[in-house]
This record gives sequence, C-alpha cells and structure tokens, in this order.
Amino acid sequence: MIKLDVQELTVELNKNTILRDLSLQVGEGEFVSLLGPSGCGKSTLLKTIAGINESASGRIILDGELINDKPAYKRGAVIVFQDMRLFPNMSVEDNVAYPLKIQGMKKAERRVKAEEYLEAVRLEGLGSRRISQLSGGQQQRVALARALAAEPKLLLLDEPFSSLDENLREDMRKLVKDLHRQFGMTTIMVTHDRQEAMIMADRVAVMFDGEIVLTGDPESVLSDISDERVSEYFGNNAFVRGTVHDGIFTASDGSGLTCRLDRPDGEYDLMLRTDARLVE
Repeated sequence: MIKLDVQELTVELNKNTILRDLSLQVGEGEFVSLLGPSGCGKSTLLKTIAGINESASGRIILDGELINDKPAYKRGAVIVFQDMRLFPNMSVEDNVAYPLKIQGMKKAERRVKAEEYLEAVRLEGLGSRRISQLSGGQQQRVALARALAAEPKLLLLDEPFSSLDENLREDMRKLVKDLHRQFGMTTIMVTHDRQEAMIMADRVAVMFDGEIVLTGDPESVLSDISDERVSEYFGNNAFVRGTVHDGIFTASDGSGLTCRLDRPDGEYDLMLRTDARLVE
C-alpha cells in the first residue's frame, strides 16, 4: 500500500529551482533514506512534504489525500530537525506532551502518554528535567518522543544525528530502527552518511540537482552502474576511458589495460569496482 505519493514536484526558492519534476512513492511502514550531496534538495523535499515550503507544481498525496493546500499542522507529517527545536522554557515532559496539549488532551492523560513515549526512547524518569540539563543525545531522544507523541502518518527526519559524536550516532541509529519496528511508522530520513543510509533504510533514494536519479534497496543501489554520478558518489568505482575493437577494450590512458568486452566497436567508459574480488 502506498502511504506517500509525490508526483512531479517542482519547488522554487528565491527564483531558483530547487526540485524539478521529482516523483517518489513510499509504502506503508517503509523506511526510506534520502541520500545525496549537499545542496541537492533533500531537506527541501522534506520541508515541502511537511508544508513548510510551498510547491510551484506537482502533487503530494498522503494516505490517498491531496495535501498541497493543507497547512502544516493538518498534514499528518511531523519533521525532526538537526537542531531539534525543543522548548527550553518547558520541562522534558511538557516538551513531549506539547502535541497532545494542542490536540486538547487533558493534563493527567497527556502526562501518562508523555511518560510512555519517554520510556520508548529510554528516558524514563527524566520528565521533570529542563532541556538544558540533558546531553545532546538525550535532547535528540526528547525530539523523537515529541514527534511520536503527535502520532503522525509520516515521520520526517532531517539529518537528526549529524551533530552527535560517532558513539552517540550509533546509539541513535539503533534506537530509531527499534522505534520504527515498534511503531511501524512510515519514515523518510535525510542523511549525508552513505553507511547510515544503507544500514537503516529499507530503500534508498539518491538525489542529484533536485532530482531523484536512483531508488532501490541498499544492495541494488550499491551495485547499480547505470549512472556515473551515483557510482562516483559512493566512491567504490573507477572509470577508464577507452575503445572497443573486435570485442577487445583498450584503455586510452596508455596504462595497457585491456579486456574482452561484448560491445560494438566504439568509445566507452569502463567501470572498475574497487571492492570487487577476482576469482579464478
């Protein structure tokens, strides 16, 4: 079942086209990582789905409903930013319970629910603390708990671990995967970290210049050779220019590299996987 259907989305900011005719489908309960270089439009896509940015054209359909014209708070998509955007004047519990308060839930009930979500992110017993009393990793957990408390149809994570050191990043990756399994939350995560995307996602969408150029499960994305930009981005391939004549490829760089190649005569770029193993 398709949970999110983004159709031919174009977004312009300050007269610059950031996303162009971008399409993406995300299945119910799926975890998708958006991966690509800085400035390719990953965060813009999340913000547009969430209703923070407006689109110039295209359609965003969530649970079968067109949401382009809906305000952000009515879309059912919650975004967690890198800087978390917690309320420093509120306790941990009040931060988590804030979406429940907006929904009109009574105080006693939302306290119980907030503690349940704090327990889910392994912060039980810390509800009375101020945000300033928490570590960066703990604050990120509070941001996740608050997002979960909103019970969104779609959870959007915008590089949520980038400000954490590697040990904390590893802990948070595991926590988010555990939460994903526990709540079955349809999730899209933006990351620059190739390994992080491959480890966490059911499916990876690779972006360049405002477009999604490749989607697939992690293994198929790593092995895809159809787009040189993708291969270079993952850094595990090298390309050698040369010519094929009578089924023999000869490198043009004078290296003496030759190999049999079942291609018509002509010029080609030969991709060499640096992580491949030679077998007899």
